Amino acid sequence: MLYLTVPLRVITLGVMKRNFLVLAAVFLFAQIGFAQLIDKPVATVKLSKFEVISVQQFRSRIEDLEARTKNKLSVEDRRKLLDLMVSDKLISQAAAMENVTVTQSELDSRIALARQTGGFGLNLNRELTEQEFRQLLQQSGLSWEEYVEELEKAILQQKFVMQKKKALFDKMAPPPDSEIEDFYDANKTVFVAPDMVRFKHIYIDTRNLNSAEEKAKAQERAEDIARELRNGASFDELVVKYSDDKNSRYKGGDFGYLRRDDQARRQLLGKEFFEAPFKLDVGEVSGVLQSNIGFHIIRVTEKIPFRLLALDDPIPPQNNSTVRDQINAQLMQQRQAELYQQALLDLLSELKKKAEIRIFEENLSW
Repeated sequence: MLYLTVPLRVITLGVMKRNFLVLAAVFLFAQIGFAQLIDKPVATVKLSKFEVISVQQFRSRIEDLEARTKNKLSVEDRRKLLDLMVSDKLISQAAAMENVTVTQSELDSRIALARQTGGFGLNLNRELTEQEFRQLLQQSGLSWEEYVEELEKAILQQKFVMQKKKALFDKMAPPPDSEIEDFYDANKTVFVAPDMVRFKHIYIDTRNLNSAEEKAKAQERAEDIARELRNGASFDELVVKYSDDKNSRYKGGDFGYLRRDDQARRQLLGKEFFEAPFKLDVGEVSGVLQSNIGFHIIRVTEKIPFRLLALDDPIPPQNNSTVRDQINAQLMQQRQAELYQQALLDLLSELKKKAEIRIFEENLSW
């Protein structure tokens, strides 16, 4: 009989190698199982293509929403959120089938509009700078990338709905005069022109000055400028020469209109400075005034007194539209929003009938 002799070292290495392969396989399948646990579907959607909404994606949206609202979402709230996510997929797929897309210029235009609306909403009488706009987004808990992504989705949805339901919007009639008059009568006290003042200023910025010595030098600089004015120098020339306000330096130092009811600016500038322009006459030049952000020398150019506005009165300070125009626009916007919401729901209902949608109820809770 022939015996084959194998060294013990070889046998030992062979056993170790086999055990290692077994352990590796166990670890690999454990990883796959863990990944499946995290990435198991909460919903699947198919209109033109098959897409999965995973538990991980869903959970991330829930945690983000709960962090912003400071409230826990109930199971019913989770179902509503999931329905929105499914709707996003349906609109995206349906829009792609119709070759509806969002261009960069459309995105840029909508961002510019948001900056403009935000600036005037804060009574700045100008659009927000990009830095200011990004800061506001950050304060709301939204990153720039998230904002752009959500904005693109919103524009795509709007374009698609308006295209598919164009006939509905074409039939929308303007509100009759009787509805506008009824709205005015019910909200008459809202339509007022508050006290407003417009002025030019020479501004010395102190926001980045930390020491008392630096601020004292800034005030001394402002006093020197005031002295030049008293000696006959041109206000507009000194604005170009000295003012730290880059937005108004080449516009004669125009600060714009300051409204008496603008609490945000009152807080930003400080009560003492905020009240000062209202106490000056048109054409009058102040001495050196201190605000929370620096030193100013101002010249009042216009004052508008408080008054109630009648239905056909122009709205100051621009005076390019009347109260009637504003109410008409507001009612039209309200009608359009209601019609759009109904058109969106109708369209989603149609898409859901065509699509294959599966909801995994067991994965809604964890």
